[in-house]
Amino acid sequence: MGPEVPSALPPAQEPPAACAWAGMTRIIACGEIDISTSGQLYGGVLEVLRRQRPSRIEVDLAGVTFLDASGVRALLMSQTAAAEVGCRLTLIKPSRIAHRVLEIVGLLETFGLAALPPLLPGPRRPHG
Repeated sequence: MGPEVPSALPPAQEPPAACAWAGMTRIIACGEIDISTSGQLYGGVLEVLRRQRPSRIEVDLAGVTFLDASGVRALLMSQTAAAEVGCRLTLIKPSRIAHRVLEIVGLLETFGLAALPPLLPGPRRPHG
C-alpha cells in the first residue's frame, strides 16, 4: 500500500487528507467529527468519488478524538453515496472512542469492523 498523508490542519480548517493507489483511496480523518465538521468529511468523500472514481475507499479513524451522531450520519451517507457508484467504503483503525460509538449504535458490521476484546483489569495491588 502507499503512504498515508495526514492532514496538517484540524478538520475544521481543512478537509480530510486523501491518498489513492490501485483503485483504492484512503481518507484520513482526525480530531472531532461532529456537527461542525461532519459535512467536511462527507464532502471529502463525495469529492473523491467524483474525481478519482475509486473501487474502494477506506476511512482511517485512528486520529478521531470525538464522534457524535452527525459524524455517524456522515459516515453512513458516505457509505451510501459510495455504494451508489459501485464503490465499497469501509472504516479502518478506529480510535477507541470511534469504535465505542459505532458499537453502541450497532454499526460495526455495517462498516466492516469487528468487536474489540474487552479491556482486561490491571494487576491487583496488595492491600496494606
